[in-house]
Amino acid sequence: MSFQFPSNAAHSLMHIGDALRNRAALLTLLCSCVGAAVLSGIGVASGVPVLAALFMLAGYVVLLLGAVTAGRQFMDQAQGRPVSATLPAFQASPLVVLRMLGLLLILGAVGLAWALVAGLLLYLCRIPGLGGLLLIVVMPVLTFSGVIVFLGIYVTWCLSAPALFEGHTLKRALAQLWAVISQRPLEAFLQLLLLCLVVGLVVTLLGGFIGMAFFTTVGMATGILGEVPMGMGMRDMMGDYGQLMSGGRVYGMFIGSGIVWAVVGVVFGALMLYGLCLTYLKLTDGLNVEAAEAAFESALARTREKAQQAAEEARRRAQELQEAARQRAEQARQAGDASSSAAAGTGASEAQAPAAAPAEPAAQDRTVIVSAPPAAADTAAPAGTAPTDTPLAAPACPVCHAPVAADDVFCGGCGHKLKG
Repeated sequence: MSFQFPSNAAHSLMHIGDALRNRAALLTLLCSCVGAAVLSGIGVASGVPVLAALFMLAGYVVLLLGAVTAGRQFMDQAQGRPVSATLPAFQASPLVVLRMLGLLLILGAVGLAWALVAGLLLYLCRIPGLGGLLLIVVMPVLTFSGVIVFLGIYVTWCLSAPALFEGHTLKRALAQLWAVISQRPLEAFLQLLLLCLVVGLVVTLLGGFIGMAFFTTVGMATGILGEVPMGMGMRDMMGDYGQLMSGGRVYGMFIGSGIVWAVVGVVFGALMLYGLCLTYLKLTDGLNVEAAEAAFESALARTREKAQQAAEEARRRAQELQEAARQRAEQARQAGDASSSAAAGTGASEAQAPAAAPAEPAAQDRTVIVSAPPAAADTAAPAGTAPTDTPLAAPACPVCHAPVAADDVFCGGCGHKLKG
């Protein structure tokens, strides 16, 4: 099946309704949505939280693969080529899914970085007295920067996903995105805004009518069947499953309701995917993508070079810090060794001093005081010397001034030799 449009209006959003003419893509979306709804319904109806989570995860994987496959088929339609069959497009979808997951990681990292900066700034606003003044600046900055970040994530996803559907690599998709943002920023914003308005209006009208019919059916089922697990809490449903299991009404109600809203999801998904393909082709038509890709490559090279330089600088600083720490540890060890040696020398000196000190008393103890033989009592006085009645002073040691006897040879106090 192929679709041909006039060249001057081929990628206009006025043709968004032609998405419902692509039977292969609609069937792919319908099968994936119904499969995801059935898996999720079985998981919820099982009543086991672990099984419910596993079935919902499997349903999400089926839905993602189906959406990528349908996106490739809608891209064929938007480019006027024959639409690929479901099986070949599905076989190529896992690689596209991996690239989309890489894109999601990049966008998630950007959002997380903004959240961390916002949390840090708000934490600084807890400073007493200064916090109120900081909030005057922080609140507007975080609000408008958040608008830029979230809008950038939305635009990046909306313009990169069709490039991945077309078969481009993630780097090529980001290069084309940079070309669009740098050369046609206002047109890209207006086109995506118009796409949201058109798809939102159609889905709102369709969902309103389907919602009225659906809840009317639920009301009638409640009156006829008596017990329908719609509008009940999860805990209530789990408790009443013994009664509601009769006739398989639980599974039937959940799976049937899932199919109803899966059809609504098919219409929304078809319009959104085809609208994204049209918008992408319109914005990239006549765009100098090669120059943008070269600039993107140059920017990536500069970023890698700066990252390498920063890593080398960090490694050099870490080595310098390690070397400084090693030198400080070596100096501290040498100082400790010197202190230990000095302490050991001081201890040895102190140990030797008390041992030498008792030597003198010992020598003193061994001193023998020898008395001179008694001198002649009568000593002739020198000639011409007159006798005197003045008493002579008591003799004393000339060194320690201790009293000694006239006939002592050594001082009894200090051991000084009194007579030669």
